[in-house]
Amino acid sequence: MNYKLLSDKNLVISSNIIKYLDKNLTLNEFLILLYFINNEDDSFNAEAISNMFNISINDVIDSFNNLITKKIIDLETKKDKNNKVIDKVSLDNLYKNVMVSLDKEQKEDDKLSIFDTIEKEFDKKLSPIDMEIINGWLEIDTPEELIRGAIKEAAYNGVKTLRYMDQLIYEWSKKGFKTMEDVNNHLKTRDNNNEDEDLFDYDWLEDDE
Repeated sequence: MNYKLLSDKNLVISSNIIKYLDKNLTLNEFLILLYFINNEDDSFNAEAISNMFNISINDVIDSFNNLITKKIIDLETKKDKNNKVIDKVSLDNLYKNVMVSLDKEQKEDDKLSIFDTIEKEFDKKLSPIDMEIINGWLEIDTPEELIRGAIKEAAYNGVKTLRYMDQLIYEWSKKGFKTMEDVNNHLKTRDNNNEDEDLFDYDWLEDDE
């Protein structure tokens, strides 16, 4: 027996797409999606799909329409080289949604990592108020690099409070800093100009944290 036949026409799909897909996706719907991900021809050929997966043409059409209804794939009207109007299958909606999902997942991971880092650096459990402050930074898309820079700055100065970090981040953001390189360049310029600039006025002895 020629086992090589079993390895022909391998189809692949990213694990990130699989994680994103609706858990209620039927096998036929999944196979059709797999077909378009792996096929350079973006036209809908029900007969070709039917032959590849041994699915009836009616089931192929039904599953294809279901994928459109679920907004996993889309049909775009285009013109071919002969100026003839044709329908082409687009996976842009799928890929965009997967990227949004991955971005959201990454932000959640970054958030948990920041929580863990602050707890370890400050040697304490974060209170609900602490978490609210951190979430406030993240909600306004404060660069993670600035947050981690503020953690190091607080630890270096021995002022391990969220209020100190919050004021640091506020001042840096107000000056338009996006990276710690921006912060350091500002400090070098200030030092070279012999400017005596207090970062902010705050009585840390009165800080209850």
